[in-house]
Amino acid sequence: MRHLAKHDYVFLAVCTAVVLLMYGQSLASGFVFDDQNIVDNRALFMFPNTLSDIALAPHWSLASGLYRPVTLLSYWANFVFTGNEAFGFHVVNLLLYIGIGFFIYRFVTRLTQNQLTGHLSALLFLVLPIHSEVVANITGRSELLTLFFSLLLFLEFARQDIRWWHSGLWMLLAIGSKETAIATLPIAILVLYVSEYRRGNLATAVASRNFFVFLWHSTKNLVRRFFLPLSALIIATGTYLVLRFFALGPAHFFGVRVTLIENPLFFAEPLSRIATAFSVLWMYVFKTFVPIGLCSDYTYNQLPVLHSFMNTGVLLGIAIFGGIVFTLFYFVRKKPVLSLSAGILLTSFLPVSNLLFPTGAPAGERWFFYPSFGIAILVAYFLTMPLSSKKLFVSKILATGVVIALVVYAFLTGVRQSDWLSNERLFASAVACAPMSVLSHSNLGAMYIFKDDYPEARQELETARDIAPIYSKGLNNLGLVYWKEGKNEQALAMYHEALKQDFPYAGAMENLALLYLSEGKTEDASRWLTLLFDGNQTLVRTFLNTHRLQ
Repeated sequence: MRHLAKHDYVFLAVCTAVVLLMYGQSLASGFVFDDQNIVDNRALFMFPNTLSDIALAPHWSLASGLYRPVTLLSYWANFVFTGNEAFGFHVVNLLLYIGIGFFIYRFVTRLTQNQLTGHLSALLFLVLPIHSEVVANITGRSELLTLFFSLLLFLEFARQDIRWWHSGLWMLLAIGSKETAIATLPIAILVLYVSEYRRGNLATAVASRNFFVFLWHSTKNLVRRFFLPLSALIIATGTYLVLRFFALGPAHFFGVRVTLIENPLFFAEPLSRIATAFSVLWMYVFKTFVPIGLCSDYTYNQLPVLHSFMNTGVLLGIAIFGGIVFTLFYFVRKKPVLSLSAGILLTSFLPVSNLLFPTGAPAGERWFFYPSFGIAILVAYFLTMPLSSKKLFVSKILATGVVIALVVYAFLTGVRQSDWLSNERLFASAVACAPMSVLSHSNLGAMYIFKDDYPEARQELETARDIAPIYSKGLNNLGLVYWKEGKNEQALAMYHEALKQDFPYAGAMENLALLYLSEGKTEDASRWLTLLFDGNQTLVRTFLNTHRLQ
């Protein structure tokens, strides 16, 4: 911050005001949806023996196949310095988002030597409504941290005198926040190239008409001059992978176990998965520019698996993908900033795209957070020239249009983030935007159970079951509603159905035991409790004594 000029501080204040206007309401929110994992693992953060307990812990469970120690350590810092209320967690998310906007401005300005491009890139990025899930939901912290530390790395690589140990630190923190930061490696190399191009250090290579000669010359030049910084990135990545192996073990090192409910693409044929992934790319880009139908849920069966490439969404996705690849290579010698923006979009999208391999879900708006950084640069770059035109009438008209667009996007972002103020609001909005989702109807049904509104709960849970009876927890909750309504036979059937699924919800065993106890069938209850408690008869007797009807 010591090199900041007065106008930099002014723009930082602008970023702060914009973010608070859009997301200030989230400070009144609690722990919503996936944030419950933070609450459930409170003991890990509040009472660790050493920080290594957190640093070597999997991200919530081994079965998740996720290892994000920096994100978990940030939650620990929240518990230590701001307490266990959600307010402090939301404050950190907003501060990270403000920092991201400011660093985008600094980074793009440094590369393009044009403040207007830097201002536009940052403001366009900050107001995108598709980011609301990341910023308003505490568990979006991993996305925020990843881009935050990646930007610090890019800023370092854009310097004349790169500090190799800074580079390694930022890389380690970025990939330790989320695995997809592996995309930062190729982007950092592109940043080096653009920086060298701007300084005129690649003039000889650019003059070459042979692309392969150009590529060899530029690569050799970069490796020779930046061996230590590049080595630091590789060492940081290797360090993360070693820690990941010790935290997850060989069984979970390479991936995540998912159910059909979470990602049907995991079980689809490769061509069907790829076709659907291209359609999802089109959806992401469309919703980035036209934020209609933003949704927190794209699980089974809201996003159908496509089995043909002869689909409008698929063809548009292929066209966009081809355009990104074309821009990356075609402009690498002519307008390298465009090549960089395409590189950011491509390399950060691929790990979460389901194109190369299936991931934990078919889609998620949070997954387009990093890629949209590339889009922001691209749009800002093309707007800068007409906005700077000497034809004042044209520039004023365009400037007015840009301001209106920013205000509209900011307003829509404020409206969208309000859905994250409570679980009930979020699940109701999810059912509205994802009416075919088993998970959304099941989640809303669970909310009605908490309110003792069993007729509404039954309606939502039966809808989920009718779409597909495959979600174990939802089936269990439907059984619970039937039991509360005195329909014991139907409850019994639902509990058994829940336990037949691939990933059975263990709570169904406890509910079976409670149902049998309510009917005075102690032996049947004991049998299910024995399974639940893994044969621990002391726990079985304690449970029976506690819940036996008087």
